[in-house]
Amino acid sequence: MSNLIDLKRIRHLVLLGEELHFSRAAERAHLSQTAFSRSIQSLEKDLKVRLFDRDTRSVTLTCAGHQLIARAREMLACADKLVAEASDIAGGQGGELNFGVGMMTANTTLPNVLLALRKNAPKLVVTPEVNYWHHLANQLAQEDIEFVVASVRVEQGVDPRFDVRSLPPQPASIFCRHEHPLARQAEPVTYQQLLAYPWAAVTTDDVHARALFGMPSTTLLPWTLVCNELNCLRQATLTSDALLLTWQSWLAPDLESGVLIDLIQKIQPAIPIHLRYIPETIVFHAGRTLSPIARKTIALIVDEAERRLPVVTQPAVISD
Repeated sequence: MSNLIDLKRIRHLVLLGEELHFSRAAERAHLSQTAFSRSIQSLEKDLKVRLFDRDTRSVTLTCAGHQLIARAREMLACADKLVAEASDIAGGQGGELNFGVGMMTANTTLPNVLLALRKNAPKLVVTPEVNYWHHLANQLAQEDIEFVVASVRVEQGVDPRFDVRSLPPQPASIFCRHEHPLARQAEPVTYQQLLAYPWAAVTTDDVHARALFGMPSTTLLPWTLVCNELNCLRQATLTSDALLLTWQSWLAPDLESGVLIDLIQKIQPAIPIHLRYIPETIVFHAGRTLSPIARKTIALIVDEAERRLPVVTQPAVISD
């Protein structure tokens, strides 16, 4: 028996099963009756089973034909579904999209991008994975996700299997509760004073944190809470003397209401402007063709990112 039963003959089987008349079935198949009859005969030969009993007056399904025609309809339905899904994928209207996002991207860029995708591609199944970069890099390498948008320091090197595209960076700062001693003092805040309080962040990077404050490599940094749950970090900052090192945008409501204070303007010596930003980068497989919906999603991400702030070309020091 042939392992390659073509769909054309399967469709002919279904047509004849519906019409039980060679002439009418051949007409629906846009074939001559002779060509249609040969198609049914070759299918029976390959399957090694008689599907129809026919004489000069009638055509009827055999018992085997009754059993197999239901499976034939399933095959045709699956084929039609495959074609429809391929059309949706090619047009960027459907299919599945799995990609990774860091915490900053999930908080700043992702919500509006998902909203646009729901409007533009209602059939699409989207699965964004929110995690730290090193976890997302492993998933990207294993091809569990198609691309990643996260805070990635290109200057530290990226796996040669990947290509990167930089996005406008996000402003970052150091925050505390409004009754924090550093917020209430009239004098400038020194780097040594910052070291006297516990630090909280989504993730840590001692090398860049020391560069941020001009501290020697031997300086011990007071990290006490490292967490990718933003509400946990926020509550810890609101209810303790912890200093929160993070991007600004997700704290905007608290800064506007005054419950949290941005210390950046009080710190002396002043932190250079280019060090007050967090990089945001799209990472994807080098030399690999992205799916149409991935390309459309990346275009939405770029548009959303470019609406925020002018590009700062120097590297940032706080990342997720």
